[in-house]
Amino acid sequence: MKQLTLKALFAAAVAVFSLNAQAAESKYDLCVADGDTIIKLANTKGSEAARAYEQKTTLVECFGELSKIEAKYGDKTVARNPSSVMTPQDRAKWAKLFDSIDAKQYRGTPYLQAAYYFNK
Repeated sequence: MKQLTLKALFAAAVAVFSLNAQAAESKYDLCVADGDTIIKLANTKGSEAARAYEQKTTLVECFGELSKIEAKYGDKTVARNPSSVMTPQDRAKWAKLFDSIDAKQYRGTPYLQAAYYFNK
């Protein structure tokens, strides 16, 4: 009986830890993960499987994350491409998020190449 209780406590602790780890992921990370998953599915199982994937975030949430990155630079981005004034780190995050947003809409070069050349 004692072993069963310890096993149950251990299982509950693992479940709580995994839920906390999932809750700690930011919307940015979830958007990028959705895009990467869709591209991988398109490459391994085809575009039908990619379209059947249930996404964790909406496009509105992902565009909100994009706006957060751009908001750091304020008026510097008026009448300019925001990437022209960003730091290299922010530019890389911004570009990755744009690719993920395109993949979530089933378009963009990474998605289209993955869908076209998928492994049968």
